[in-house]
Formats: sequence, structure tokens, C-alpha cells
Amino acid sequence: MNKRVDKPRIGVIGVGWIGYRHAKYCGSHANCELVGISDPGPVASKAGAELGVPCFASVDDLLDRVKPDGVIIATPTQLHLETAGRALERGVAVLIEKPIADTVAKARMLVDIAKRRNTPILVGHHRRHNSAVKEARRLLIEGGIGRLLAVSVLWAVKKPDDYFDVSWRKEKGAGPVLINLIHEIDLLRHLCGEIETVSAIVTSEGRGNAVEDTVVAMFKFNSGAVGTITASDATPAPWSWDSATGENPAIYQGRENAFRFLGSKGSLEFPDLFIWRYVDQEKPGWLSPISRESRVIQQNEAYIAQLEHFCRVIRREEAPLIDGEDGLRTLTATLAIHESAETGMPVTTAMD
Repeated sequence: MNKRVDKPRIGVIGVGWIGYRHAKYCGSHANCELVGISDPGPVASKAGAELGVPCFASVDDLLDRVKPDGVIIATPTQLHLETAGRALERGVAVLIEKPIADTVAKARMLVDIAKRRNTPILVGHHRRHNSAVKEARRLLIEGGIGRLLAVSVLWAVKKPDDYFDVSWRKEKGAGPVLINLIHEIDLLRHLCGEIETVSAIVTSEGRGNAVEDTVVAMFKFNSGAVGTITASDATPAPWSWDSATGENPAIYQGRENAFRFLGSKGSLEFPDLFIWRYVDQEKPGWLSPISRESRVIQQNEAYIAQLEHFCRVIRREEAPLIDGEDGLRTLTATLAIHESAETGMPVTTAMD
């Protein structure tokens, strides 16, 4: 199905915190039109009235009565296959909040539906649309720090105690690996190339819940580079993407870089894009002075950039930056953390 529309009509399915944010962006953007929302929750009708669009308890009613050109899906992850599948079967393009699904099997089913219906999936790993990410990728691809040898990521925050008043957040599958670190892993794939193997240890020492709260993972990339992520959602700390970028204004903005890329000719702190090199490039070595160069770029709003890209995807002007296969690869590498932690063995993430 090859739709071409000047101003895509978009519906939002699931209007929790992130879904409501998507709906507001759609409602205020000149390049698209918000035509309805779907959510069975009690606050949905209030959100619809505020946004000036009809609200439907049923996904089918939204799809059949307002006939959107595209939908943004921000439901609980376990519902992604059901909701996205219904849209794709009708030839409606979908933007699915990360992760694409809660299991590899379900993600593969979505990819297969999209291929059969010739309808695009865009997975909502929104950080890839950030201008700092684009510049870091350019630097790494062009050899700005030489050959990539290693990468170190630190993600550390303290989720407040009342965050866990919701019972499912204490159970396996609701921890920082699938909810938070999937972002970091997607960026590592995007910036460093495909992940070959994953080894990991997880603990719940911070709170004692059934779900993990602290993680250490090691990666080997197809390129030969290696990497680590150390993460905890139970510690007071300023090292996280949100804190460094200010992307979520509700989170303390500490401006502490959480990523360090180590290359044969220099190193890169990210997301502030500080490049470290020896002053004397002819005789580099640890006894030589080292300098820091700061790359200044125009910061953008990644969610809006993602929406604008989704509009172009709906109009078939661009292929999805993160399509279903890409989202499936990120999910596979992320779930490998849990598999390795459970088995005590490295996990190969190669896909057939």
C-alpha cells in the first residue's frame, strides 16, 4: 500500500506520560494533524477533551472511525503486538515506543506483518534523532578518534521509593534493563556497530525486590571493539543521558558525561562531545600534554525530530531510521543481558 498524504492524520494509542507527550506534539505541529486517541483508562476522556480530539476506549474504533494515516503506540509493551498488528493489517504506519515488543518472538511477528502488508514500522528509539548522536556517529564513522577500541557507559540514578508503589514495577521484566538500558544499547549499536556477544551480572541488592536494580554488562562488537555498561536505579548519582542532556526537564540536569569512547588516536566524551587528543600527534604518549576539543552543535528536540521523520515515513518519502528489524536487533541484545545473568555464560546475539 503506497499512501501519499500532504499532512498525515495521526492517532495516539495509550495516553500515559509518554503517550500524552506524543499527542501534544502531534496536536501542535504544523506538519501533521492529531485526529484521535485511544486508551481505556479513566483519564483518557479528559486528555481527549483537552486536546480537542475524540477519545476511544477501543483501538479498533480509533482505526475504523477516524481512519488515521499513522498511529503512535505508547501502550504497555506486552500489548505492542496486538495494537500495532491491528494498525499494520489495515495498512496504517506505526511508530512504536521502545521496545518493539516484550519478546523476540512477538517482535518477529510484527516485522513479518509489516513486510506482508508493505507498511512501515518506526521504533521509538528517539535518541537517534538527537543532533549530538548524529554528530558522534559522524565522528566515529569518519575516524575522528581513530579505530574504536572500547566504550564505557555509566547509567546511575535513584528512582524514588514511591515509583515502586505500582506492584508490577517490583517484578521481573520491569527493571532498568528493559525499561532504561535498552536506550543505551540501541545507541551502542547505532554508534559502534552490531553487538556480537553479551556477558552480564545483575543484582537486586539495592532494594531486595524480585526485579534487578543493579547491572554490569560486557559487550564485544563485530568490529572487535569491547564495551561495558554499569547501571543502577538505586543510587544517588548524576550520570545518565537525561541528566546530561536535559531531555527530561523533571530530572536533575548535572551535565556529567555518561559515555566514553576510546579510540586509537583519541577519545570522546558524550553527549557533550569532548574530544581528547595528544597535542603532539607525531609522538603521542602518556608523557605528552593532552588537549580537549569541544564540538559545539545546535541542540534539537529529539521527540519533535522523530515526529517529523515519522510524517515523512507515512508519506513514503523516507525509510524508517529504526525499522522493525533494527528494533528487533536492539531487543535481542538487551534481553541477552538477562539470559547471560541467568546462565552465567556469554550470549551470542547474532540473528538468522
